[in-house]
Amino acid sequence: MRFGLIGLGAAGRSHLEVLANMPEVDVVGVADLQQQAVDAMQTQYGVPGTTDPAKLINDPSVEAIAIVAGDKAHHPLVLACAAAGKHVVCEKPIATDVADAREMVGAMDASGRLFCIAFNNRTDAVQGRIRELALSGTIGNLRMVRLVGLMAAPDHKSLRDEMGEPAAYRRLLNICEDGKNALFDCGVHSFDYARFLTGSDFAHIEAMGYSMRGLTYPDHGVALCAMQNGIFVMIEKGFDYAFEASARKEYVRYEVIGDAGSLAWDLDTQTLKVYGAKESWEEQVGHGDKASVRELIYRGFIESVQAGELHPWLASGLDGLRATEAAQAALDSMMQKGVVKRDVGPVLNWFEGKDFVTKRD
Repeated sequence: MRFGLIGLGAAGRSHLEVLANMPEVDVVGVADLQQQAVDAMQTQYGVPGTTDPAKLINDPSVEAIAIVAGDKAHHPLVLACAAAGKHVVCEKPIATDVADAREMVGAMDASGRLFCIAFNNRTDAVQGRIRELALSGTIGNLRMVRLVGLMAAPDHKSLRDEMGEPAAYRRLLNICEDGKNALFDCGVHSFDYARFLTGSDFAHIEAMGYSMRGLTYPDHGVALCAMQNGIFVMIEKGFDYAFEASARKEYVRYEVIGDAGSLAWDLDTQTLKVYGAKESWEEQVGHGDKASVRELIYRGFIESVQAGELHPWLASGLDGLRATEAAQAALDSMMQKGVVKRDVGPVLNWFEGKDFVTKRD
């Protein structure tokens, strides 16, 4: 399949490496607003590049577009792809605005082309094994799901040293302001997985969050969700684990409780513990690396285009919309309750008082 790729940041370069090494893919071209990024990828992969995404989208030799640009750019790019009749794989979240997401899904449906959202949790080895066991009856009927993902600070001092403070600040704003916060930007993975695991949509969502950086949205949030089939889901996401610690660290744990047992996995041990009705055991299960996970998504997408419909284990545009609706509902809930802030005195964030805080590219 002939692919074009838009967005050559860190994630975009990772997607490009995957596509470039798949024998069934011909990368026809790449696009990014930064000429330097385009030049670098042209040199590395020998593919044509442009700073005008429209040229790539309207290229008749391109069958499918991978959109790995910034979250806010997804909406106009997907609409352009729909108008040009291109199949689309889009990074999460589908959009930063629910109305935009609905418009994108409608446009792609009307175009008759396939639309896939790259939710890694659906193809990751850990979540795949959890779902397999949970649906096998090993722990009985599902009652409760806990999905905890506390990510290392996106502006940790090690990254500030590596990329420079102005770039680190822009990255922070891109993720925690444009992307809203961890429960939205990364939480969509968990909201989608909750639907995929339980086989149900959300009936009710309540959330609260607290702030350490003092930005618009909470750094850390917890959502309590009731699914339509009665399964209870707790999703916790944060961008402040080991905040300003000497080393970057993250904490991830998944738990599923049934009426005949439970299972749990955590990142530190990478051990899945299963307490079943008939037997209990432990097994080592490691996350698949992002390249392998993305390759599975792209390979499944190509097979889907050939078959004329999206594989059910891939996330559709509608799945992306439902995850975004849930993330927005959680964000609305926490903002209505008020962001929790602790008065610890005149302690400044690392970026306060710096001359670049109002300057954005």
